[in-house]
Amino acid sequence: MAEQVIHGDGWAVGVDGIRRWGTLGAAGLFLTTVEDGVTLLLVQHRAMWTNFGGTWGIPGGAVDVGETVTEAALRETMEETGVDPADVQVTGSVVTARVALDHVLRRVPLTGDELALAAPVTTAVSGGAGLYDALRDHPVTHPDTGNRLVATIDGELCWEVPDSSVTEWTYTTVTGTARRALTLTPTAESTDLAWCPIDEVSELRLLPPFREALPGLRARIGK
Repeated sequence: MAEQVIHGDGWAVGVDGIRRWGTLGAAGLFLTTVEDGVTLLLVQHRAMWTNFGGTWGIPGGAVDVGETVTEAALRETMEETGVDPADVQVTGSVVTARVALDHVLRRVPLTGDELALAAPVTTAVSGGAGLYDALRDHPVTHPDTGNRLVATIDGELCWEVPDSSVTEWTYTTVTGTARRALTLTPTAESTDLAWCPIDEVSELRLLPPFREALPGLRARIGK
């Protein structure tokens, strides 16, 4: 097995048994603007294949190695919405979720000798299947360790390896403002993006942790 790769993409498994995305925690951007006297919040309708797919929340994702939570929130927002960090005035940040972990699942790339173990997946992909569909339809585990075959966002095949050295997962919400309702460009992680009047956000089908955090975030920005 290759050397273990430590980066942010991967699952963190809480002592409650629930998986949360981001081995190093996650961060999102609570971005507001004012238009005709109405405060608008940038919201994202999550694609069905994502965690809590079909709910509304704010753009965000895993914190990567060497990033601050603010850098992660701005990068993820740019990747998911097209919003340029230069158009965001950051006003603060707050940890809106904190969970004790049992372990995280690190990603370890396959060695050359292990590539044959991935044949059910690679053969399916050669036949026209999508990589993630092939992983779902042809599950592979390492014969010696039982570790599951997965793929990174960039498409690299890896083993998921439990690591108990990380003991806490946090979600940090970065607050910020924009001078106007910026143009939004959805990616594969979103079915829709919108500038929603902040008084109407609670009427949406919200991602549960975001629903819990919303009153405190509104109080924090005075809205």
